[in-house]
Amino acid sequence: MGLLNSIEKYCHENNVENEAISSFFKSGFPTTKNEEWKYTSLKKVVSEDYQINKEEAEITDEEIKKQSLNIGDKIVFINGFLHKKPNIKGVTIENNFFDNLSFEDPITALNSGLAEHGFKISIDKNVVVESPIEILFLNKYNSNSFVQFRNKIILNENAQVKIVENIQNLSENLCFVNNVTEISLSKNSNLELNKLQNYSSSQNTIDTTNVNQQEKSTSTINTMLFGGTFTRNNLNFFQNGQNCESNMNGIVILSNNELGDNHTYVDHKKENCESNELYKGIYLEKSKGVFNGKIMVRPDAQKINAFQANNNLLLSENSSINSKPQLEIYADDVKCSHGCTIGQLDEDALFYLRTRGISKEDASAILTFAFAAEAMDKISIEPLGKMVKNLMEDKLGVNLSI
Repeated sequence: MGLLNSIEKYCHENNVENEAISSFFKSGFPTTKNEEWKYTSLKKVVSEDYQINKEEAEITDEEIKKQSLNIGDKIVFINGFLHKKPNIKGVTIENNFFDNLSFEDPITALNSGLAEHGFKISIDKNVVVESPIEILFLNKYNSNSFVQFRNKIILNENAQVKIVENIQNLSENLCFVNNVTEISLSKNSNLELNKLQNYSSSQNTIDTTNVNQQEKSTSTINTMLFGGTFTRNNLNFFQNGQNCESNMNGIVILSNNELGDNHTYVDHKKENCESNELYKGIYLEKSKGVFNGKIMVRPDAQKINAFQANNNLLLSENSSINSKPQLEIYADDVKCSHGCTIGQLDEDALFYLRTRGISKEDASAILTFAFAAEAMDKISIEPLGKMVKNLMEDKLGVNLSI
């Protein structure tokens, strides 16, 4: 039947009629004819049969503990339903839903039209949250499922918080997740959001994050993609005030036939702002990567400092990467740079390490780890950094503690 037919059936049976869903039906799923989806086809993903349901599930505390970093405070959703939330002074956590959800494209329109689950986190003025907040979305459905999460993070003036987001499918049935997060940062606020994306082969994901920043705010988003048959990340920053700083760091290690697509966009609207972007990709076997990073500098955005780099290692003759860095500048007093590299491990460096008695496998591990380390260094939560290192070991099939 395919996903589109499932959505039509669901909307008919549940009388779902709204502007967002009408917009989606008008355009349908994007195809490779769309420039933003030129290298990433949804055809196979949406050809599968999915159910759109409100099925609850039981997941034991042991299963939750196994999926969790077990640090700081924890918010747990099971099949979209809020299972657990902490009490933190100066922090409001709700799973109330929002009316009149915004949308910019068919995927966010679909989310706006169908979403019924998600979180809202609001940090009060002048509150510094000392411990990280971990958000777990655990899905366990009895059939192939298409699920929507709609989230909101609000930092009021001078607020600070660190968040780790983790979405996991615990079933062997396919789970297609459409996750949209809207972030609002007030003056002098500081957010670090870590997206741990070690998805199973039964999970397909489209993750959209929109960050709106006011003056002197700082946002850092670290994306760590280590698995998932199909993963598309859309990360958008809008600098609406002076002296904003936007940082985005990515580590991608994929294998088998996995696909990872990272699309980023930074809109410099005001002067004296900064953006820093560093994505490192490592592709094995028949995996495929896509990177599209766009920096927009508006006419009023003088004295901008924007840096973008996408560096990739292809560790198999069958792996591939399509990289497209973009600059669109309408101001004249700016410092902007972008660059892309695609290559393999340095044979001279490998030879040097092997002459020191290090095996070929360990030498490759050292060089690969060193390649990704710069992006890993941006993770300020120590237990998360250790977990990322362990995941790298597992994905590469080597021991990096040599």
